[in-house]
Amino acid sequence: MDLDRANQFCRSYGEAMASGGASALSGHYGFPYVSFTGGHVSTFQNADEAKAAVQAHLDRFQRSGLGLDIRLAAHRVEPVSPTGALCHIRWKIHPKNGAQGWAWDNVYGLRQTGETQHFEFNVSDNEFGELLARYPDFMSA
Repeated sequence: MDLDRANQFCRSYGEAMASGGASALSGHYGFPYVSFTGGHVSTFQNADEAKAAVQAHLDRFQRSGLGLDIRLAAHRVEPVSPTGALCHIRWKIHPKNGAQGWAWDNVYGLRQTGETQHFEFNVSDNEFGELLARYPDFMSA
C-alpha cells in the first residue's frame, strides 16, 4: 500500500466534493461499487449508474436548503492489505440555509492496483444518521 498515493486520493476526493460535481466524485469509484447506509445496500455496476446516484444525492442537498458546501475536514488511511485500505474521511457541511454546520465520518474501501486506485465501497451510516436527525424529511427532498 502506497500511503502517499492513498492520502492524495483522499484529498482528491475532497476536491471533487468541493467542486460539487457528480462526475468528479463518481470518477473515484471502481465497479462494481457498493454503498452501505444504515442497513441499505446499493450497488452501481458502471460509471453511469454511479454518476446518476451521486447526482440524485447532491440534488437532495440542494432541494433541502443545505447546499453543497461540504468540505473534507480530515482523513486517515488504515492499510488492511498490500493493495487495500480503509479510508476514514471526515466531512463538514456549512449549510447555505443558515443552520449550524456539523461533521460526520464515512469509511471508504480503497483498492490500489499498479498505477491506479479507486474506492470499492463506502459505509455512510454516520452521514445519514446526522442528516436525518436534523432533517427527517431529507430523503423526500
